Amino acid sequence: RLADGLSEMMERVSRLFLAALLFGLSSGIGAESDERQLPTLKAPKVIERAPIVYPHAAIRRNQEGWVELETMVDRNGRPYDMVVVDATGHPAFQRAAIRSLSETTFEPGEYQGEKVDAVHNFRVVFSLHKGSAAYFGPFKTNFVATVRAIDTGDQTDVLSRLEKLRDRIKTLYEHSMYWTAHFYYERKWGTPMQQLSSVNRALAYSEKPRNMDASLFQKLLWSKLELQIELGHYGESLRTIRLLEKLDGVEEALLSQLMQYKNSIEELRQADTAYPVRAVLNNDGKWKYVLLRDQFGVTDVKGVINEFQLYCQRERVRFKFEPDFEYTLDGTNGTCSLWAIGKPDTEFTFIQL
Repeated sequence: RLADGLSEMMERVSRLFLAALLFGLSSGIGAESDERQLPTLKAPKVIERAPIVYPHAAIRRNQEGWVELETMVDRNGRPYDMVVVDATGHPAFQRAAIRSLSETTFEPGEYQGEKVDAVHNFRVVFSLHKGSAAYFGPFKTNFVATVRAIDTGDQTDVLSRLEKLRDRIKTLYEHSMYWTAHFYYERKWGTPMQQLSSVNRALAYSEKPRNMDASLFQKLLWSKLELQIELGHYGESLRTIRLLEKLDGVEEALLSQLMQYKNSIEELRQADTAYPVRAVLNNDGKWKYVLLRDQFGVTDVKGVINEFQLYCQRERVRFKFEPDFEYTLDGTNGTCSLWAIGKPDTEFTFIQL
């Protein structure tokens, strides 16, 4: 069915719409990979970060966590259109993080000497212990026992252990270790999408090993890269490659492999052949994809997609999902992240043309 859908899509060239016509924009929306960012774009920079109000409910439970957000910053340095990319810990952390971001002042982005609206990634960490406490109580013992059970035990037993381990989480370190165990579980019994979600949380979207030792951080980062490539998330994999290249202690043979990956992704970007990516909206009804090319379409939808949201280096646009449309972006606004929004668990095939 996917092959038929792709064939039909490629034949419907007459239905190809320019983003400028579709969105009512004169410039359209740009889409390029992380390795082809706009050379003259100066990204927004925080001038004064608003105080973070630590939720009382989390303090009472002695809980830590983090929230990763993506936002646009306007020409006056004000954030807008904030979206939570991912989060761990108490649900109140997300509300507190959005409040802090909304009150933060920025130096706006600049392009060719002019102020522009631009995308910015914003991270809020909720920490009570300032690194003084990695573990509380028997967490470490339970973590080691859970990992061993994954190798030798049955699935029901491991799920029970993971649930008990989750109930003991308090520190940032424990969050990372819990999601590391969850990743090991899903590597044995889960799907690649579930594995990628867990490894992202284990790494806490960090560029450096903050909540684990350097060796484990590097191993998990390699696992993340392999999953991104397996799932067709090539734009995001370029970012992971860049992080691995910056790490200390990466062997020359592995650095050579990274270069091969980069070259292969670049060849794929330039190729005339469309490639499909299987996608599923998460529990919040969202799915994110860093675009590798400036053309895309969607087919084989099982569920509901309401809209798309594009967060580019220089522009942000939301638009209603239209079945069987092929979208073309003009490539002038740098790297773009596409968000599909709809009903949780909706499955579809995303196609880069």
